[in-house]
Amino acid sequence: MRYSILAIALAGSIGMFADTEDQLRRSIPINASGRLVLGADWGAITVRPGTTRSAEIGVYFRGNPRSRAEFDRMLRDFSLDVSQVGTDIRVNGRFKDGWKLSPFGGFWGWFSQEICRENRCLEYTWLRQIEYRVSVPREFSVDLSTSGGSIAVGDLKGDVDARTSGGELSFGHIDGPVRGNTSGGAISLEGSRGKAVLRTSGGGIRVDDAGGEVDASTSGGSIQIQRARGRVSAHTSGGSVTVRETSGAVDVSTSGGSVNASLIAQPNETSRISTSGGSITIEVPRSVRLDVDASTSGGGVSTDFPVAAVSGERQSLRAPINGGGPLLQLRTSGGGISIQKR
Repeated sequence: MRYSILAIALAGSIGMFADTEDQLRRSIPINASGRLVLGADWGAITVRPGTTRSAEIGVYFRGNPRSRAEFDRMLRDFSLDVSQVGTDIRVNGRFKDGWKLSPFGGFWGWFSQEICRENRCLEYTWLRQIEYRVSVPREFSVDLSTSGGSIAVGDLKGDVDARTSGGELSFGHIDGPVRGNTSGGAISLEGSRGKAVLRTSGGGIRVDDAGGEVDASTSGGSIQIQRARGRVSAHTSGGSVTVRETSGAVDVSTSGGSVNASLIAQPNETSRISTSGGSITIEVPRSVRLDVDASTSGGGVSTDFPVAAVSGERQSLRAPINGGGPLLQLRTSGGGISIQKR
């Protein structure tokens, strides 16, 4: 009998803390191509192309409060402002009174998984998820920012600017330039037209197909660029760098891994690659014209190209290829250097 009573009590307790979900929704008609400017004081953001000439905004909440009344109190504290200024659709989501000063400056919240920002934590400690789900016309630009959460943008024709203080960034095929910045998370880009500038303080970066220049940097992860139709700048303090195909010059540095790069066209400016933690392998077209300046203190230098006064491997190589051209500078203290024909 005691076990039966205990089971009933546990069931009731679990029921009190069951997940609760709800949402707020707004819709605003759009008459011309423009820009979505969305600022969230917390939460993930997902933007997808819609099928109507309107912006559809939904904010979804999930948590396990002690009661529905507590959940409703949280909803009343949340403000979702949507307005139109010229061709801009402006969305601002924030808690009016829920942020409370933390005696530990938000440090304790990191361990307890509370939602904290700027030395304040949400009093709704049971709140587990906030997500903005937005649809806009395909021909639209977006400017997105959140103090905590991932950002995902689908296939759009326009400029994309995304910033988060903690979360992953993922972009589909963007017919325009892309700027992404996160203080903690990986970044992925399926495709872009125009320059792509990607920054993260803690995660890897992957670019599948960039129609222009790529400027990518991370303090803790690898960088992979499959294809770029312009100059590539890639810098990491903690991983390898791979550039499979680029039509422009490269500027690559890493202190924590190897570098593999492939030039598919004659560069018209200097290329530089350096690493203190691995080897360098670079492929160039057979007809490329370059002045090579390569040196290593941790291996040898080899090349598939016939160069004067060079036989076998050695620790440095300074020589023209096919008569010379823009400088190709290669430096490593942690492995060999290989210059190969494509």
